[in-house]
Amino acid sequence: MHLFDGCVFPYPLGTVSISRYARELHDLGYTGCIVSGQCPPFGSYDIPVWTARYLTDIPARLLTREAGKPAREDEVVYIQAGDASFNRTVLTTPGVHVLMDVHNTPKDGFDRYCAQLAAEREVGIGLCTQPLIELQGGGRQKVIRKYEEIFTLQNRYEFPLVLSSHATDITHLKSPREIIRLFSLICDDENLLKSSLGTIHQIKNRSGPVVEV
Repeated sequence: MHLFDGCVFPYPLGTVSISRYARELHDLGYTGCIVSGQCPPFGSYDIPVWTARYLTDIPARLLTREAGKPAREDEVVYIQAGDASFNRTVLTTPGVHVLMDVHNTPKDGFDRYCAQLAAEREVGIGLCTQPLIELQGGGRQKVIRKYEEIFTLQNRYEFPLVLSSHATDITHLKSPREIIRLFSLICDDENLLKSSLGTIHQIKNRSGPVVEV
């Protein structure tokens, strides 16, 4: 079974090298990870390391061009979520693998139509543990409510979820069991949570509507 941390940030976005992340994640029980940025070509790590072209603050008119750029075999395309109109455009853009940071979207930024598109296009929806750990009080409750909405929509439309730590340092990493435990505060479907740690592998390797020719 594939167990991937769906996104970590190595130096210079974080404090840790890719090789150190890979070693630590291997010891925690992962079989692979996604790093934001570029890996050195022909790098050798303790676990498979894929790279994410993590596009943030990108205008909708540039989505097709940016997502459609030639990708390496081990590369996936992540897009930072925005309002509902932007997210619908993302979810219908060929080449996109995961819509990220949905917890930061405005009210109704990820609605039923977005959920249906994500399911039909087999685009992952990224959820991370970072805000559950770092935020407190009202900020944390807001994220929990947003995640509850996403899990409710997932239960109905069955779009893929991609779980990650969003770590920028070794101390931010969580084992698969710890990630499942954190999300189980919101979702009681442990089988869904566990399978969502391997979803990015399925998204990357399926020959569905993620990329159109």
